[in-house]
Amino acid sequence: MLTGPGSSLELAQLIADCGARSVLVVTDRVLVELEVVAPLVTALKEAGLAVSVFSQVEPDPTISIILAGIEQLRASGATAVLAIGGGSPIDAAKAMIACCASGRRPEKLDGYFKVGAPVMPFFAVPTTAGSGSEVTVAAVVSDPGTGRKFAIVDNQLVPAAVALDPNLMVGLPAGVTAATGMDALTHAIESYLSTLATPASRALSVAAARAIFRDLQQAWQNGRDIHARQSLAKASCLAGLAFTRASVGYVHAIAHQLGPLYHLPHGYLNAILLPYVLDFYLDGAASRMAELARACGLGRDGDDPRSLAASLIVAIRQLNADLGLPPTIEQIAEADIAEIVKRALAEAHGTYPVPTYMSAHDCAAVVRRAAGRAMAAKGGD
Repeated sequence: MLTGPGSSLELAQLIADCGARSVLVVTDRVLVELEVVAPLVTALKEAGLAVSVFSQVEPDPTISIILAGIEQLRASGATAVLAIGGGSPIDAAKAMIACCASGRRPEKLDGYFKVGAPVMPFFAVPTTAGSGSEVTVAAVVSDPGTGRKFAIVDNQLVPAAVALDPNLMVGLPAGVTAATGMDALTHAIESYLSTLATPASRALSVAAARAIFRDLQQAWQNGRDIHARQSLAKASCLAGLAFTRASVGYVHAIAHQLGPLYHLPHGYLNAILLPYVLDFYLDGAASRMAELARACGLGRDGDDPRSLAASLIVAIRQLNADLGLPPTIEQIAEADIAEIVKRALAEAHGTYPVPTYMSAHDCAAVVRRAAGRAMAAKGGD
């Protein structure tokens, strides 16, 4: 892992030193147009590598985008892949190398450890501080045909090397900074509350959460603050490591349904959903939430665990407001809620090690509150 200003350019030589002779860069059009990609392409060529660029990745990459990328990867003859971008380009690159190794379509790799054959060398340069995809084992793919997202999960999808370069994040729009930062905070909190969390993973979660509470608003206010950008890049990475070990929870399970349905950014959805899901956890996970609140310097001396836990929720709502994020997701239609709940619970149950399980009634109440509607009484089946 290379860190610091200019580390992305150092990665180019490392890729050459690993024995690659040609590289496919996987990115998106915006980063190409902003000339974020050009210096890295130049550095790769100066290191003696042949370079081709696949820049068709869009937010929440679809099966068709993955297939187009695979076609270019094969045609280019590349012997390594470098993803440059946020979670979408990195996830797309992961899916591409998984499909090339296995000879199977993306949807056939839905689930755990189905890749089989070794993947080609893979490297990543995140340009947002949120998804943590540069250190995770999963690639999330959208399927417009079914209106759902699915994950290809395999240990081989962790990049061989990454560069956390704050220079590539100084031009991020404030809205992207806010949404991606809150995505990382969601990873930190959900992994901390996981029943699979370990002392080591909780230490990562705490370090990430502390940094985000401390530095996210500064990066949002002054996008050229290199110190804040570097802090958030590391925090996102630490949160990614934490949730790779301990997984996520209902915030993600619900957000994964809303994203494809309403075409809203994943981090934006996580930010708004997070306090409502934590409201639900108050009865069953107050002690863990209190621990995290105390570690982040929230609450007051002498507060009981429930008060400390509540202070965590208050701090998240205040941070969202300070970042200009709305308190509710107005796009949620009442007619969609039953299907959203069905799919969210199907994703979460038996998969996510949440501290308290939701019934369908509980989940619907959370979704309605997040939509700005009155919450039904908790309980029921």
